[in-house]
Amino acid sequence: MPGINPLGHQLGAKPRRTIVGVVKDSKYTRVNEDPIPMAYYPCMQVEGVNHLEVEVRVAGSVAGVLPSIERTVHAMDPNLPLENPMMQQAVFEQSYSQQRMFSRLSLFFGLLAAFLVAIGLYGTLAFRLGRRTAEIGVRMAVGAQRRQVLLMLLRESLQVTVAGLGLGLLIALMSAGLMKSLLFGLEPRDPGTFAIAFVVVILVSLSASLLPARRAASIAPVQALRTE
Repeated sequence: MPGINPLGHQLGAKPRRTIVGVVKDSKYTRVNEDPIPMAYYPCMQVEGVNHLEVEVRVAGSVAGVLPSIERTVHAMDPNLPLENPMMQQAVFEQSYSQQRMFSRLSLFFGLLAAFLVAIGLYGTLAFRLGRRTAEIGVRMAVGAQRRQVLLMLLRESLQVTVAGLGLGLLIALMSAGLMKSLLFGLEPRDPGTFAIAFVVVILVSLSASLLPARRAASIAPVQALRTE
């Protein structure tokens, strides 16, 4: 009712409901859903109510208040059960338990992927450097320093990583929309998340490449030149 004071107006046919207050849109079933228009009715004026959820604000220990709440409920009706008393924090955590499960699975598979990347890079670089031992010996024999050789090998490995990141970014941007329903408080194409992932992959790549690169750079030129 834009421009009109809604208080006192009536809604519905039979029975008619009188508006006595205005509230904001609210979430109802899940924490990750969009707020929807809500209407609240007094429970004693609605037929067919067979379930009530009562919220109690407690100062101090919750466990110490539960017995008095049970006595109050039994005083109203001795046969009325107190079905599932729980804290509001537990209700909130329960509402996004699925998102938490997916986040833990994503973390596990992300760490597994990083581990596989490290193993693959290490094995590939070690194999390549094993075939380039003579070349490295020639470079060092004509004056290349160990530091220069090390930086050259790391730069080559980083170039491969950057090329893979470029392809991975394209695939991730195309498929990010499929993850939207599994995320809470995070956009599928969040720049910060992509930046962190890039930094982690580069660090993993450099760590996996450092050992074989240092080993290759530490080979004596005479020994390298004698390698077939």
